[in-house]
Order: sequence, then structure tokens, then C-alpha cells
Amino acid sequence: MDFITQVTLGGAVGQATMHRELGNKAALWGMLAGALPDLDILAYPLMDPVTQLTWHRGISHSILLTVLLTPLLGWLVARVHQGRITLEKAALFVFLAIGTHILLDLFTTYGTQIYAPFSDHQVAFHTLFIIDPMYTLPLLFFFLLSLLPGETRAKLFRNAAGLILSSAYIIVALLFKFTTLTSFERELERQNIPVQRIITTATPFNTVLWRCVAETAGGYYIGYRSLFDSHHTIQFWYIPRNEQLLAPFEGQRALETLEWFSDGWYSAERRSTGIYFHDLRFGEYDYTDAKRNFGLETPHHLEYVFSFRFVESGVADGPELYTIAQTDFRRTGIRAILAALWQRLKGIDGRVAVSGNVFNAAGERGPFPSP
Repeated sequence: MDFITQVTLGGAVGQATMHRELGNKAALWGMLAGALPDLDILAYPLMDPVTQLTWHRGISHSILLTVLLTPLLGWLVARVHQGRITLEKAALFVFLAIGTHILLDLFTTYGTQIYAPFSDHQVAFHTLFIIDPMYTLPLLFFFLLSLLPGETRAKLFRNAAGLILSSAYIIVALLFKFTTLTSFERELERQNIPVQRIITTATPFNTVLWRCVAETAGGYYIGYRSLFDSHHTIQFWYIPRNEQLLAPFEGQRALETLEWFSDGWYSAERRSTGIYFHDLRFGEYDYTDAKRNFGLETPHHLEYVFSFRFVESGVADGPELYTIAQTDFRRTGIRAILAALWQRLKGIDGRVAVSGNVFNAAGERGPFPSP
């Protein structure tokens, strides 16, 4: 999740575990511990773009490092406040503060390597968007209330209310996810689309409108469903994988890392500026016509939130011939896109007029007949 959410969660955990002993200083310790795992990005300037993909949410978000840091940081907290809090209580705080940070990250789409360094397997539950006000605002509101002067019992009650409400929101989001997943699976089966695997993700800032990416032998079908849709029909459009475009990069660390990072959810595209690798998990948008986003109509000029272009590294030979450059997110028309998100979130009546393809088999742009 975003930095503000993680700092707030850490502060709330600090209040819940150590406020009786340390007062509001417990919140400060919690905020520091909640921010700690995400400080791994401070090492980015020392890394090339390919290594950065493997580093964030790696060892810093692992079970092993949490176990190692628990006694060390617990000892530090107990040492600073000698005589006011026991080592056991301080260690419990550290374990919960870092552990809840990692647990919350698991509910997003960006993979977390909790088994590092023994395995680079990424865990992701695809339930929450990385910024979700409905989770953060109640947690932040009651956390701030707990910092105000008052009786200890009242402050702890306010803090607990925020933790309970935010946790309940995750449970509700899981119910929403499974409900829409069932709808997607039934509709894919009804339309005789042979699916190999499927993921559903929440769209930006909410858990009401969900996005489905269904993988087939040669590509992906993408569709959207809101909990407020008044019908069961879901219109999908197709994007081919175009893995043949990646043949020149076989054996290159850049391609192998991208395939690992995307967990195989990718599409390649040829543009005038080179070959692009699109990670389909994080969403797409039509930057020329906001009304074509979120399943309102077929998008014709797609960009992706996570998109990478292969670039020559200057190395003469070996697996480092190419590196990657992440493409900038086109910010034109953001207000219109958000307006389309709000419109689609509220639900639609009848069938959505979606037809055609976004790319042809060569990976070139344009609307084409469905496969």
C-alpha cells in the first residue's frame, strides 16, 4: 500500500501495543516501524532498472527479516525506554508493526517476496488498489483521535475502532472479489472462452468496480464489472500476447526479469520507438478518449500503467545486451479518466457496446475483428 497508509497502520499498531507504557511515543515508534520495509527504495540510485524490479518488496518484506529484526529492534525500544517497557512487549510490537505492513501489501497486486532469500516467489492477493481511501481514511481518522488528550482507555478505544473498521473493510473487499470472480467465470464459460487462468483486481481507489484478465492460449480477454451493474452480461475485448516479438531478447536478463516480475501476465507490442513489454496486471487506459475506459467502450489507443521498452545497454556481448526503460504514465485527461471511472463504478444498464480488438496478430495498433 501507499506510504501514508503504512505509516498510519504502524502508528496504530504502536498505540495498541505500547500506549499504556509509552503514551503517544508508542505511535511514533509505530510510524517508524511501519515505514521501515518501504525504505528499500532508498537503494534505487545504486541499481539499474532491471535490478530495481527484483529489489522492491524483496528481502525487506520477507518473513526471515521480520524474525531477525523483531528481537533487535525490540531490544532497541526497550533500551531507549529502559524500565518502562519489557523486552518481550517491545519485541511483540516490532513483530506486529512490520508483520502488518507485509500482510497489507499482500492484498495488493504488486508481488511481495515473503520467502526471500530462499525463494523469489511473489505473493499477491489482488484485492486492494495500492491507494484505497476507504481503507486509509477510517484508520487515519481514529488514529489521529487517539493522539488527542484524554483517558488512556478512551484513546485505546478510538485507535481500536480504526483498526477494526479497516480490517473489516478488507474482509468485505474479499467478499466483493469472490462475488465478481464468480460472475466473470460464469460469463467466460457462457461465451465459450477457453481460459487457462484468471485474475481479478480492484480498480483505482475502490472495491466496487473490478477488472478481469483471463488468459487463453494466445492472449488475454479483459472485462470490467461493477457491483451496481444491473445485468449479468460482461463484454470482453482481446489482446494477443505477441511473444514472437520478444524473440530477439531471449536469454537476456531484462526479459527474464520482466517475465518473472509480471508472473507471465504480459503483452508485447511493436511501436516506432521499439519493442514494448506491458504488464497487464496493473491496468490499461485509453489516453485519447476517456469514455472508452473501464469497459465503457472498446479502447483504441491503449497505454499501460506498467510498461517497459527494451533499450540497448551498450554491453558488447552476453545476457546484459539490453536493459529496460519504464515508460511515463500519460497524464493528459486524468480528470476525464476519473470521471469515467466514477461513471462506470456506479453501474450500467443493458449491454456495454464493446467489440473488436486493440491489436492485431503482429502487435500493431488498431481496431480489428475479434479472434
